[in-house]
Amino acid sequence: MPRTMIDLFAGIGGFTLGFEAAGFECIGHCEIDRYAQRSYYAIHGKKEGAWFADDISTVRPEELPPCDLITAGFPCQDISIAGRGRGLSGSRSSLFFEIIRIIQGKSSHDKPRWVVLENVKNLLSIGRGKDFTTVLCTLAESGYDVEYQVLNSKNFGVPQNRERVFIVGHLRGRGTGKIFPILGADSKNLIELSKGRQGERIYDPAGIGVTLTAQAGGIGGKTGLYAVSYNRKNDIGKTLEVAHTLTASNYPRINRNQPPNAVFIDLSNQYPQISTVARCLKLCYNAGITNRQADNSGVLLSPRSILTPDRAAMRQNGRRTKEPDEPMFTLTAQDRPGVVLVPEATKKGYAEAGIGDSIDLAVPGSKTRRGRVAKGVAHTLVTSCCQGVFDGCRIRRLTPRECWRLQGVPDYLFELAQAVNSDTQLYKQAGNGVTVNVIYVIARKLLEKETRNERDEQ
Repeated sequence: MPRTMIDLFAGIGGFTLGFEAAGFECIGHCEIDRYAQRSYYAIHGKKEGAWFADDISTVRPEELPPCDLITAGFPCQDISIAGRGRGLSGSRSSLFFEIIRIIQGKSSHDKPRWVVLENVKNLLSIGRGKDFTTVLCTLAESGYDVEYQVLNSKNFGVPQNRERVFIVGHLRGRGTGKIFPILGADSKNLIELSKGRQGERIYDPAGIGVTLTAQAGGIGGKTGLYAVSYNRKNDIGKTLEVAHTLTASNYPRINRNQPPNAVFIDLSNQYPQISTVARCLKLCYNAGITNRQADNSGVLLSPRSILTPDRAAMRQNGRRTKEPDEPMFTLTAQDRPGVVLVPEATKKGYAEAGIGDSIDLAVPGSKTRRGRVAKGVAHTLVTSCCQGVFDGCRIRRLTPRECWRLQGVPDYLFELAQAVNSDTQLYKQAGNGVTVNVIYVIARKLLEKETRNERDEQ
């Protein structure tokens, strides 16, 4: 009998796709956005008897059906560095406490065995780490041992640089053992910045977190200290800000060409693979380039013929670049065609973009922006999706289909959602979603640990 799950803040159902591919059965979901509801039902269908709610704040704990797992990518607007920094006190991100209200309102017998949450990496440091400590302690109060890790989508077979923190709660006495660390190509294990006794060591939050337990207070009750912000080049003692991680008792290969009847993730591969890479998606993608962060798109630059772009200081008679309609320079063994220069606030004043590179189109007139070009990988998808790609002839914006691919959704499922939604909504849904590849790996790791525990108990 498959294990059951309920997907809160479901969006298009990225958690559902990943966990169902691993063997779970989704018996209900909650989503307030009517356009995301359209895509969810187009992709997953309307299951007879499945539970649904649109507004989580109106859900009574007893209304939620018993299940093995609750998943939730709760709103990040007040946590993201692009937001106003209100954290868990903001009107959107404070909906995290609605998850806790529902869980705490369930009897001990009906509580889910696992809770899996997702949010932006900035959750670790906003409010000097106090908000993240609140998340961990509140889950611990609710009866869960907690672990977490920052995972980057680019390490799991999709070409998108998307760092997200994943939090897994195991119901105390009923849940499985640790599932982290999950290591991708560039994932970091637990990183100690200083030595010492447990509870006194300082850890880098970019690595894997120490599992939260329910031990007594004092030194033994702390899992460790985490560096919220620091500069490795300077003296750590002067620049380090530390947040205590507390316990409950001491707080104060995806194949997009497969037919629709095929399993869309290659189950023989722990880390599914597809080709090429992209940046992080935002919510909307309106036409026209402006100086507002949320609505930039279109062509940023026309490709130009560039003479030895990697040697800007070299003395040269005549111009080093030509306009788009002019004949290009005579090719030599040192020249590299198919390169454009993207202005940015660096010492060189530009970054080189080659074929397939992602280019940040936001605020094109800015004098302070850096990192506009991502080599062979997309920037993090956001809801406004203000990024393009150089195809050798021009810089063009990403299409909705490409954005959904960057979230690990196969084409045939995208086409189902495309039939019921506009491009604007499709961009928004991609930026708000989770990467299916990452969710699938977490789901498989969780089931592997659970199966191992059941075997050991026999």
